[in-house]
Amino acid sequence: MTATLLPESLKKYFWDCDFDHLSMNNYAFFICERILNYGDMPSLQWLFSQVDKTFLIEVIDNSKNLNDKTRNYWNLILYEP
Repeated sequence: MTATLLPESLKKYFWDCDFDHLSMNNYAFFICERILNYGDMPSLQWLFSQVDKTFLIEVIDNSKNLNDKTRNYWNLILYEP
């Protein structure tokens, strides 16, 4: 994971946060939750370039903020052999 700030294109997913201070270094779990729940293809592609599959699985397994449909979808996608 990188310490860089998030790309401006992700700002729409973090309207309730101080976007200028979000970074993968400090808030990776939270950022992953938001993008997995609400992200479009470009934001998901960015996310997949920043974190590994193991971390995404950890987020899916432990998040209290993913909705059930989202959790099920990502379980199907990420747990495929």
